[in-house]
Amino acid sequence: MRWIAAVLFSVIAHAGPPDWTGFYSLARGKDLGSFKPVNLNLHEVIVAHLQPWARAKMEATDGVADDPGGTCQPDGIFRYPSFAGSFLWLPLTDKILIVYNEINTAGVERVYLNRQHPKNLLPTWNGDSIGHWEGDTLVVDTIGFNDKSWLQPGMEPHSEEAHLIQRIRQVGNGAFIEITNVVEDRQALTSAYTYSRYYKRTGESLAENVCAEDPQVWKDFRRKALQPHLEHSREVR
Repeated sequence: MRWIAAVLFSVIAHAGPPDWTGFYSLARGKDLGSFKPVNLNLHEVIVAHLQPWARAKMEATDGVADDPGGTCQPDGIFRYPSFAGSFLWLPLTDKILIVYNEINTAGVERVYLNRQHPKNLLPTWNGDSIGHWEGDTLVVDTIGFNDKSWLQPGMEPHSEEAHLIQRIRQVGNGAFIEITNVVEDRQALTSAYTYSRYYKRTGESLAENVCAEDPQVWKDFRRKALQPHLEHSREVR
């Protein structure tokens, strides 16, 4: 019996983390089944947690002209995939790559499994992510954000103190991934907020998605973004 137990322990110890390779899309409506996402109306939740200066900045932001994703800059990982995104999950030996469908604007989240956060991090759009397994749940800790992105499309700002903690696990017999997020920011938020989302496995590959591929769409966006500034300049004249 001891020999059998030792063999089983050896198999489990060398099994490694679960392989969740695949393409996942945000589950909505009937796809959710009995799953109940936490805080679906995330904009209201975030606004209720904003510091006064952050709320004032949000209210002064131009949702068209100042949208980084709209100008083919990164959106940052706060907006994707929690709002309307999908992603490709690619496990490697020392890290997991989460490749977002909006790769031009959301990019790639690299979750390193064998190190700590580097000291003196330079702020970046997606920050620095490290992860560890707690049973069948991957816990991801991300810091090192710049302050250029929004927490959601509602123009909610954050500071470089933003801290994202994700608990990720498979549910629904492996057909779904559940991500529970906790966002902290001691400068921009009065306290942390939590939300969860479910993503359904829909394939194995990531389709091409190009930011502003149609020149006319880009021209129309630029015209709309610049219109208030043009009208202001006419008034000044």
